[in-house]
Amino acid sequence: MPKALQLSNEEVSKILHLKLLGKTVKEISKLLNRSKSMIYRVLTRKTPYEPNPRSGRPRVTDIRSDRRIHKEWSQVRKCRLVKLLGLPGCKSPRTLFIEEL
Repeated sequence: MPKALQLSNEEVSKILHLKLLGKTVKEISKLLNRSKSMIYRVLTRKTPYEPNPRSGRPRVTDIRSDRRIHKEWSQVRKCRLVKLLGLPGCKSPRTLFIEEL
């Protein structure tokens, strides 16, 4: 069970405003009668509106396109295997177009 009550949105905005005015953490904690660690937590916490940056290379296609490409490619691989074994099948227009390339 927490020892202190949660900060209200009003208190959080007061803390941020006082920090912008140049007050130290110690001064803010005395003004609002809160611990210094709670003030530090508010000041170092990321806001929910601040998105986390994506690591790595940005996506070129969306997930739906990735699924479609994967599905078509697996059909092409199956048709190549069927053709290699000399079995009848794979009359898909997409695979015929890819085989022509």
